[in-house]
Amino acid sequence: MNILSIDASSKSSGFAIFENNKLTYYSCITASSKDVITRIKKMTEGLIEILKKYSIDKIILEEVRPENGLQNIQTHRVLMWLQAAIAFTVHDNFPQIKIEYLYPSEWRSACGIRTGKGIKREELKLEDIRFVEEKFNIKVNDDEADAIGIGYAYILLNNKIIWE
Repeated sequence: MNILSIDASSKSSGFAIFENNKLTYYSCITASSKDVITRIKKMTEGLIEILKKYSIDKIILEEVRPENGLQNIQTHRVLMWLQAAIAFTVHDNFPQIKIEYLYPSEWRSACGIRTGKGIKREELKLEDIRFVEEKFNIKVNDDEADAIGIGYAYILLNNKIIWE
């Protein structure tokens, strides 16, 4: 099974591709417009290009909820719009691809990253990067690290894979 895991953001969405449980590619889709709809459109256009290039069976997205360190309702709203745009884009263009969601605490726990009260978002991002560097021996930014962590956790949780 080929998985595309996404850490969705309207400015820089990290993504990772796992082919048969092996990380094969990772990067970011970026958008810099001041207009949020324009940024979301760029994200979905980038997603379409990825899905045309790779044979993907399932997409794993980080679930969005307001208590995950979001500073305000506007940020939450934009992330929900982006999540909906991704779902509509996939449904309309690639109906055979299924989408599943993992909560941030769920995927981080599977990766052995401690979350909870008193742990700041910045600390989590550094831990995510450190996890990927140690597990995959690669240097990544925080968006890529999150996408890789999401994919890794999904595979681990669903296949009971023992990673070497």
